[in-house]
Amino acid sequence: MSLFKARDWWSVVLGEGEEFDQGCLCVGDVDNSGSGHDKIVVGSYMGLLRIYGPRASSPGSGALAEDQLLEVQLRDPIIQLEVGKFVSCSDLLHLAVLHPRKLSVYAVTATAGNVEHGIQYQLRLVYEHNLQRTACNMTYGPFGGVTGHHFICIQSMDGMLMFFEQESYAFGRFLPGFLLPGPLCYCGRTDTFITVSSARQVESYKYEVLAVATDADEEHERKTSGKRLTADWTLVIGEQALDIVVPTFTSTSSIFVLGERNVYCLKDNGQIRFMKKLEYNPSCFLPYASVSEGTTNLLMGNHNSTLLVYQDVTLKWAAQLSCVPVAVRVANFQDLKGVVVTLSGDGHLQCSYMGTDPSFFMAPRVDAREINYEEVDAEMKALQKIIKEAVRTQERLQVWYT
Repeated sequence: MSLFKARDWWSVVLGEGEEFDQGCLCVGDVDNSGSGHDKIVVGSYMGLLRIYGPRASSPGSGALAEDQLLEVQLRDPIIQLEVGKFVSCSDLLHLAVLHPRKLSVYAVTATAGNVEHGIQYQLRLVYEHNLQRTACNMTYGPFGGVTGHHFICIQSMDGMLMFFEQESYAFGRFLPGFLLPGPLCYCGRTDTFITVSSARQVESYKYEVLAVATDADEEHERKTSGKRLTADWTLVIGEQALDIVVPTFTSTSSIFVLGERNVYCLKDNGQIRFMKKLEYNPSCFLPYASVSEGTTNLLMGNHNSTLLVYQDVTLKWAAQLSCVPVAVRVANFQDLKGVVVTLSGDGHLQCSYMGTDPSFFMAPRVDAREINYEEVDAEMKALQKIIKEAVRTQERLQVWYT
């Protein structure tokens, strides 16, 4: 589809036989270096946690050994990774790792080495929560308007939202009419949780309503008396959603929902701002800031190994990738800002930028020479003589055959 390829700035292949999905990639200053440079954190279903600090290298050389800052084998598969302020007594960023039956929060620390090996990174467990139900995904944010800290909400496979106020478990609520889990996102502007139910409709639930609804810590309490949990608003989209993102960088209040065949931009009250019908099967997407006022750019990956850039509904750029991305992020590194980070299902991690490299090839100069008109005239007469002879021969053959 595209004549352009995503320019490979840094890439690495993660292990063999490992599987990755949408939540297995996150970027951020996880070690609190204060430099503003992001690190790449990748987790696999095999339980391997890796942290990378990419640096520019010569084209085609791939990643260097020192680019991998940390690799730890955890006991359980990693479903999702997030970086935020998850510790009550600290304003530093920590790493939240979601396992099927456990939520762990780690601190990533860097220690300056005394020898030539340089900085050494360590992963220290701060706290963990054992889950009573199998987890599907999670989201985080300043629930209830809290400032300076982030709370975590985990959606289970049987439709329960479990809320954790950092080191303590707060409460749990069952979503009404639940059948299958869908993507989950928190909107800080309205203090609501947005998901897509198995009825193929977008649903929004206020945190205040969830907090005062009937307690659902036990299965039988679904039918007990109490305040019934109802959605703040719903919107039928008629398809299953792959992801939901609420951008915070734009002045316009928008909620982006990626469906199987369409992408939707909604207002905070659930009204459709615009939608775009897709002519391909999308695999991931990411809204990011646009230079044009009042617009939002979208990075869209599809199963044709193509990365497309939309400004609202207008296609601005398309670049070919080397694999099908299942997760995409935008990061700032030491040598380059605004790098597109993509992760494939089989572990191909790539940092690329979209554009063209200038070509320094120059055609060799042809040696100019003066024209000898006498030689050209003699060559022309010789050619004309050959042509006349050929015509006469052709006419004689035609007379002989007739």
